[in-house]
Amino acid sequence: MSAGTDRRWAELARELEFGQLDVLRKQAEGWRNGLLGLTALVTVVTALKGRDDLSALETPWRTVAVWLLVGAFLLLLAGSLFAVRASFGRPGERVRLGGQVLREWTLKEIGRVRRAVYVSAVALTLGVALVVGALFVSWTKSEEPSADLVKVTTPAGPLCGELVAYQPDKVTLIRTTGGTERQVVVPGAEVRKITPATSC
Repeated sequence: MSAGTDRRWAELARELEFGQLDVLRKQAEGWRNGLLGLTALVTVVTALKGRDDLSALETPWRTVAVWLLVGAFLLLLAGSLFAVRASFGRPGERVRLGGQVLREWTLKEIGRVRRAVYVSAVALTLGVALVVGALFVSWTKSEEPSADLVKVTTPAGPLCGELVAYQPDKVTLIRTTGGTERQVVVPGAEVRKITPATSC
């Protein structure tokens, strides 16, 4: 390479030193936008595919899902704040006027921005992982469905029990009375109405 080319590269290197903080801020802004977009995507998927409430979960799994969501919220909040800090600096920070003071502040700020971007990425990634974990728990650890309880209305009065079979000519129920189960067959001609029941 020629001496002119070497000088030009040296000038670019010197200019890069002075623009390093601006470059890092732009990178941090890109990270912030990308990570917040990912967080929004996971939130939308959770809202569309997740449970409306966690009451259908068994008791220990309900507690696990709630704590996973609380942890995810705190991590996503912390990650977002660190990303904003990396992008825009601390609020109310004064501009340094002395050359040496400005240089020292810039070098320290570069380190702080790098750490904030790293912490933000880790916090947002863990937060998304906790949301996915809570979603997994809510999908896979639901309580066993209760028996198919129905109330059959007949001319003699209502009968309640677990529906075993339904055929046009008869309805078969299992009724529990006094701790013992017995099978009851109701002729189809006597069935007036069948309605779901939550308990008998």
